Amino acid sequence: MSKNAAGKGKDKDKGKSGGKGAETAADVSAALSAGVREAEVTNIEMTVLPAHADDSSERVQLLHVHVLRQLRQAQRNLLAVKSLSSLVKYLLEDFPQGFASPQAELRLHDPEEQIARLLPIRKMFGSSLALKSDNYALYQLYPDVPDTALIDLDDRRMFSILSGSTSAAGAVMMPLFDGDRLVGSYHLALTEKMTAYGEQERELFAMLGQLVAAALLRVVEFQRVDQLTLLNPVTEVGNLRAFRRDMLREIYWARRVNHPMTLLYISLDELADICKNYGEVACHFVQRRVSQRLCSELRATDYIAHISATHFAVLLPACNEPHAHDIGERMRQDIDEFAIDDGRGAVLHVALSIGLVCWEPSRHPVESSERLATQMESEAEGAMQKAERAGGNRISVARLGLLML
Repeated sequence: MSKNAAGKGKDKDKGKSGGKGAETAADVSAALSAGVREAEVTNIEMTVLPAHADDSSERVQLLHVHVLRQLRQAQRNLLAVKSLSSLVKYLLEDFPQGFASPQAELRLHDPEEQIARLLPIRKMFGSSLALKSDNYALYQLYPDVPDTALIDLDDRRMFSILSGSTSAAGAVMMPLFDGDRLVGSYHLALTEKMTAYGEQERELFAMLGQLVAAALLRVVEFQRVDQLTLLNPVTEVGNLRAFRRDMLREIYWARRVNHPMTLLYISLDELADICKNYGEVACHFVQRRVSQRLCSELRATDYIAHISATHFAVLLPACNEPHAHDIGERMRQDIDEFAIDDGRGAVLHVALSIGLVCWEPSRHPVESSERLATQMESEAEGAMQKAERAGGNRISVARLGLLML
């Protein structure tokens, strides 16, 4: 690595940093703030103080300014991140771009599929994100005790990580720990210019790995608790708040990949009569059984929510109007033939009135996702009410107009 062009003042600065042990990244932040620009300097020189009081030796080490600057920025971003999707996007897209790395990769231990449930948009990251039910594969990445490592093309591990990068000349591997337990591994591709990184840069990357692990554990726990406020207590499917959050996320995804999405509003006909004649307990039982039955008709990527006492909403990503109509018709017929035994000798029946609206980004481009979500809800609800007025047990279709968006 090249010598520091701004190192002329090192003798002047020696001995000013009192205290014990080696200086850390925070100790050189003043040097960066004093006007050291990346265009002028590749490395900065650090005077490392002796680790012990009886050791009078001092040594000068070089620290790559780019790594330090990116770590400082990453620290601020990781402390501010609020959701698992934002964290993963930052690690796999934003941080590599700012670091000038060709690719990043994140592998996480997820034995109970908790992360998978909290991260429904994981498909957008492709092979850069891998969720493992067994962390044995994570331990295999590190020959001895898992530790941050800088590797080059001669290391056999380059054949098993960052498979999508064709320009990587090396990589940094950062294990992610929850206490003593390995919960993930974060890999950042290095270009040829970065392969001269040494021990000081490795220590900075180790610090970055600790920050990433802390952010990961924090957002997963936050979202796990948050999920408890997103469930309907009767049917244990998503409530209105969860549905609107899911809908905005899917609108974003549909706009990105230019795929259609469809919204179904569903009313349970005769539910008010069941509640009047059989009581609230029977009414709740019917709601649970119907929601379970509807879930069995859906794909893993679809969403269902219990948004009011008698209404459900179903979101069908990557689904056009004809396909959605077939799905809705299959639901309607299934529930119409569904005999619900309440366990006390009564057989209860309900029917569905369904309102359907489909949005295709290529035909109806929008600027505001929130406005589109509100319009789709309004149109789907209006179509559902039209089906109810026509006698129920049927599907009514609404269509978005250009002026509406």
